[in-house]
Formats: sequence, structure tokens, C-alpha cells
Amino acid sequence: MANKLVKGTLILSVATLFTKVIGSLFWAPFQNIAGDETVGLYRISFPFYSILLMVASAGIPITVSKFVAERLSRGDRMGARQVLKAASLILTISGLCAFSLLFFGADFISRVLLENPPTKPSLQMLAFAILIVPVMGVYRGYFQGHQQMMPTGISQVVEQIIRVGTVIGLTYWMVQAHFSKEIVAAGATSGAFAGAIGGLFIVLWYNHRDRKQALISDRQQETFKPEPLRPLAKEIIRYAIPISLATLVLPLIGLIDSFSVPRLLMARGFDEEMTNTLFGIYSRGEPFVNVISTFSSALTLALIPAISAHVAKQEMEAVERKISQAWLMTLVIGLPCSVGLAILARPLNIMMYKNGDGTTTLAVLAFSAIFSTLAVTSSGILQGLGYNKLPVRHLLIGAAVKITANIIFIPVFGIAGSALAMVIAYLVVCCLNMWMVMRKTKVRVHITGNFIKPLFCTLIMAGALFCINTGIHHWMDLNGATRLTYTFLSLLLCGFGAVIYGIALLLTGTIGENELRLLPMGTRLVQLFKKLKLMRPAENTISS
Repeated sequence: MANKLVKGTLILSVATLFTKVIGSLFWAPFQNIAGDETVGLYRISFPFYSILLMVASAGIPITVSKFVAERLSRGDRMGARQVLKAASLILTISGLCAFSLLFFGADFISRVLLENPPTKPSLQMLAFAILIVPVMGVYRGYFQGHQQMMPTGISQVVEQIIRVGTVIGLTYWMVQAHFSKEIVAAGATSGAFAGAIGGLFIVLWYNHRDRKQALISDRQQETFKPEPLRPLAKEIIRYAIPISLATLVLPLIGLIDSFSVPRLLMARGFDEEMTNTLFGIYSRGEPFVNVISTFSSALTLALIPAISAHVAKQEMEAVERKISQAWLMTLVIGLPCSVGLAILARPLNIMMYKNGDGTTTLAVLAFSAIFSTLAVTSSGILQGLGYNKLPVRHLLIGAAVKITANIIFIPVFGIAGSALAMVIAYLVVCCLNMWMVMRKTKVRVHITGNFIKPLFCTLIMAGALFCINTGIHHWMDLNGATRLTYTFLSLLLCGFGAVIYGIALLLTGTIGENELRLLPMGTRLVQLFKKLKLMRPAENTISS
């Protein structure tokens, strides 16, 4: 029977994949309607919002999931509700502080720090989302601590649908009304606030249901007394601060790009308008990479409370199984997607953004997804084990590598240099995280099953994709081909690559019956593959 980790991962993966796909696809109409310069303004503004959002959240949603899981493992449902109450109070206060800092400090940030005054309206609009998002995160963390991933999944989907709908609708109207680019960018950022309201409504509805159940449980609990809020709040903050620092580093890398990339491009002789345009082109790769990293992000959310519960019970063999399956699941999804994106960078770029500008940058950036997914998963493992400071240290090292590599490569390669710097930075973080997991847990890594087999299957897919893509370009004249042609080509090749990779996974025994049965209609798939003799008996790498 599938364990809760895998079930929770699948629920969050489906929901998060859906939201990431929507969030990635929306960049195409947004860029098509507003242009690269407006996208650049939007992108330059967002890292400041992300940094302050992380500060306001202070790592507390992840901490809530851990604290709730620990109390529920002891049967203390009342204590789990106290964690929710204390965390909500903390983040309401921190959200108000972060809002004030971003809204009233937008002029200083845009003029002095970014040296880009047109970003001010976007910064002020983003400030409103900080009032809502942290509190919503607390409720998501509470349900994740129960290993109930449905509330988080549904709220993510609702939040993203409202956000994207607001961005596209408002952008189209503002462009048609001939608003300036900086106002259009600000209008687009308002989607973050609108989406957050929708997502908060969903988790509050689930919380209303849970509170009724908790009241019934409280009457039956005579052995547990309510924890005082003040000591509990201090404990939450003390545990959350290292996690907060770890989560800060990811937007910190984006902030480094907001600071350094435009300045280094201007040093090459580009004016402000062209710099914003180039930054918008550089940002084209982020939606693709985000989709690839979806699985590891969802896995991490489910992994931290699951590992924490096993550690609390001293079930170290179960911890080792979780680590092994987490790395395998991350690589099986992330590796082929990253390599496939690099090979199909040009048709995918034209499909999404109408032209091939920045194709080389996109192809280089694709490889960062391999290392970022493993880095995020390994960071979640370390946090679940209680080593919260280690991911912080490694990510800070990665941020230092990023800014150093930016300075070295951007003057030589332009925006492609920043993409190369991103790959190197995440490679360093990935290696440090995985090395420390092995060192702290003494986990036995199955090199062949966890790494060699997924890599071999990916190389088979890559070879087939490369040959077919090259053959199509050799036999067909694609000069002047329409966007629709590239869209058809992209979808066809992606589907072909997925089929080749799936067959390779089955024939090499990288995945087996247990893994397939976790998928929708998995039992029927197993029966079909056995009839086609695509599945052979093999030792499963992922344990139930």
C-alpha cells in the first residue's frame, strides 16, 4: 500500500504541476501583449517582493508542518491547533511590517537600489500581497503537518487561476487603453494580491471544517493541556529563523540578478530600455525551469513532516527509505525534462514567445534545473532531519558563486553568461547538500538504481530527440516557418521524447509495478505493459 509521503507527493505534484504549467503558459500571452520591456520591469521588481515575503513568512509555514506533525504523532490534536494559532499571530504582525517597508520604501528601492525608477508602481502594488500570502502559508503548513495535501493543492490551483486571469485580463485592457509600460507592469503585479485572496479563502474553508473536528477531539483529550502561546511562539520563531534564511537565498539569487545583470549589461553599452528588454528575454527560461522544479518542491513539502515524524520515533530505516525514494523520484522527473528543454530550446522558445531571441540562454539555463531540483529536495531532507543551518550555509555559498560568476561571464557572454552562472551556482549547492545528507545520515546510496539508470534512460531519450530534431531541420526548410509550425513541432517532439523515456524506464527496471500503481489508472497501465512485455520483474527502488 502506498505510504502517505508518496500519496501526498502525488497530490501536491499534480496541483503544483497544474499551477506551474498555468504560471508558465501565461508568460506567453503576457509577453505577447505587453512586450519584453514590460516583462523586464515586472521581473526586476519581483525579487524584492520575494525577499520581503520570505522575511514576513520567516520560514514559519514549513516549521508549522513540522511542529504539527510531531504533536499529531503523540496524539496531541489540541497542541497542533495551538501551533496554528501562534503562527498566525506571528505572521499577521510580520506581514504588516513587510507591507509598510515595501510600500513606503518603493521610491527609495526603485531610484537608489535598482536605479530603475519605472519599477516603483510595481513594488507598491506587490506590497499588498504580503498582507495575505504569509497567513495563507501558515494554514497550508498546518494541513501539510497532517499530511493532508488537498487543502494546499486546491488553494494553489485557485490562487494561480485568479492570479493569471487578473494578469492577462488587466494587461490586455491597460495596453489597449495605452497606459505606460510601468503602469502596465504594476497592473500585472496586482494579480499576486488577487490570487492570494482566493487561495486564503480556500484554506480558511478547510480550517473551518477542521476546527469542528478539533472541538470534538478536545473533549476527548484529557491528557494534553493547551500550550501557552508565548513560549510556543518563541519556539516557532527560534526553529523557523534558520529555515527562513534558507528560503531567503533562493529569492536572493533573483535579487542578485536584479541588481547585477542590468548594471553589467549597461556597462556593455546598452541603454535602460534595451537593458530592461534583455532582462525580459533572459527571464524567458524561468517558467520552463519552474515547471521542471515543480516535482521537487512538492516532494519537499511532503518530505519534511514525514521525515520529522520518523525521526521523532527513531525510525531511521524509514528515514533512509524516504531519502532514497526522494532522490530517485526527483531525478526520474527532473533529468529528462532538463535535457529535453536544452535540446528543444529553439522551437519551445518560438512557441511561447513568437521569436527565437535568447535561445542559447534558454538552453544553458535548462541545465540549472537538474541541480536545483536535487538541491531543493536535499535541502528538504536536511530540514526534516533537523539540520536547518546547513542548507542556509550552502545556499549562501551558491549566492556568492552566482554573483562572482555573473561578474566574470556577463561581460563576455551577455545574458547567456548569467544563465551559465546560474548552472554553476546550483551545481555547487546541489553537491554540498547531497554530500551533507550522506555524511549526517550515513545513508547507503544506490548509485546504479538511483542515478545511473535514470541517467542512462535520459541519454537514450536525448539521443533519439537530437537525431529526430536534427533530421527535421535537415529535411525541412523552417526558415520563415510560422509560430503554429513550431508549436506543432515542439509538442510532437516532447510527446515522442516522453514515450521513448517511459519505455526506457520500464525496460531498464528503473521503475516497477509499485511505482506505476501509484499513478492514476496505474493498475491498468501495469496490465497493459505486461501484455506488451515492456515490464519485467525487477527489484523496486522505491519502497512503499
